[in-house]
Formats: sequence, C-alpha cells, structure tokens
Amino acid sequence: MTTTTRSGTRARPTNFRGTVLVAVEAAAQAGKGGPGPVRAEMTRKITGAVDAA
Repeated sequence: MTTTTRSGTRARPTNFRGTVLVAVEAAAQAGKGGPGPVRAEMTRKITGAVDAA
C-alpha cells in the first residue's frame, strides 16, 4: 500500500508541469532559425493549458 503526503501530492503537478514545459521548449528550439508562428502558437496554447490545470 502506498501512502501520499500532502507535499508529495503538490510536488507531482509541479514536476509534471516542469517536465511538459521543458519538452515543449526543447521541441520549439529543435528547428533551426527559431520557432515559426505555428510552433510559437502551439507552445503558447500548451503552456496555457498546463498553467490552467
């Protein structure tokens, strides 16, 4: 049986958010010359969705 502390419960969403944002940022920088308008908009939408959760 696994028990979760309050601090562990809070840490998971923060860790998940950080992981998602790092992945999005890495994908945005993968293309040469910086992100285009479509990639920038998707990054903004994903960041907004993660922040709202």
